[in-house]
Amino acid sequence: LSWWPGTYDNAAQIDPEQQSGATGAVPMLSTRLHIKAVDHPAFGDHVVYAEWQAIDDPSKILRQRFYGFEIDQDRKSLRLNLFIFPTDPTFVARTRGAHLDPTRIADLTPSDMVPLPNCDVFFTWTGEHFEGAMDKGACAFPAPGTTDDIYSWSQMRLSSGSFEYLDGWFNPDGTMYARLSEDWYAFERR
Repeated sequence: LSWWPGTYDNAAQIDPEQQSGATGAVPMLSTRLHIKAVDHPAFGDHVVYAEWQAIDDPSKILRQRFYGFEIDQDRKSLRLNLFIFPTDPTFVARTRGAHLDPTRIADLTPSDMVPLPNCDVFFTWTGEHFEGAMDKGACAFPAPGTTDDIYSWSQMRLSSGSFEYLDGWFNPDGTMYARLSEDWYAFERR
């Protein structure tokens, strides 16, 4: 767990041609990521706060999360309990910057988070890094603006100096609904 906290960015992987849209690929956002251990028992005994910011505009918050960690004895894995912050501008304005001022998130409870059951990530040790994923198909929810179900499937890797993830939304038959990027986001600790 001591590997998580820190400040990261994905500057090394940003391709100016991709950013211009010239390749037709889904552009990867140039992002800074702050992860800070927080004392927040409502979310578990071992919790970190994660805040993604646009590198060119730190006031632009791209996402916020609590990750609560526990050992899952049945699966013999490290379980990341995922808590997604609402994207309502008032909520974001009130909570952003919590990596510098944890009092901004001190009064939050799990009921304040976006309800997404079965979206936890399960990690195992590969001998070089931790590798994890959601249970494929388990993190289901209605597609935005519809009643049609889709599911999220996140995969993650963590080493002592980097954090990587690949997110995607899928139709129930496993075909792609939407991808946030064409490749893994690869964050290096700074």
